[in-house]
Amino acid sequence: MGTVTYKHQPGIEATKGNVPLAGTAHIYTVGKVLWPEEIETFLRTLFIGRTLHACCGKSALGDVRLDADPANAPDIVGDAADMRATVPDASFETVLCDPPYNGKMQWNHDLLRELIRVASRRVIFQHWFLPARRDGGYKKAHDTWKLTGCYLWQPRTYFGRVQVVSVFDCIANATITGGSPVHGLVGGTEQED
Repeated sequence: MGTVTYKHQPGIEATKGNVPLAGTAHIYTVGKVLWPEEIETFLRTLFIGRTLHACCGKSALGDVRLDADPANAPDIVGDAADMRATVPDASFETVLCDPPYNGKMQWNHDLLRELIRVASRRVIFQHWFLPARRDGGYKKAHDTWKLTGCYLWQPRTYFGRVQVVSVFDCIANATITGGSPVHGLVGGTEQED
């Protein structure tokens, strides 16, 4: 009988997959780039202007990379939920973020607010949840940021979970009406048995 391994995600491997979603004593780190090349290629098509990649891990995407783990050799070592000391307001046209899934609840809220502070035009956010209201407004600034795209892709996992890539654009002084666009599966791969 086979066993599940998280060898490229040491924080999860340490607990053999028993990592709670709302905080953990284990530091979440990754041992390799977790996005397949076709997903990184697709993400690049979404970038507008100068791009900050917050919570970059091993990924080389972005003009400037920020991560809390110095072993990932980011351009800026720091906490993505509080970048005030290193990243000025609206200093990047696009901010890309794929945060760890075991952050504390308040950290997640602070992160969502911080992403729109440093972005001037677009936030690209990957997670298992969509940080939008039903009308497409961004959870932390629903009057000025709107969901303009939502993409799904399926990693090579046995259970077929998906990743949600949501795109929010700044629409300062605009009124949000109608629903949110949802696009199809991007870069899906076959499941391993």
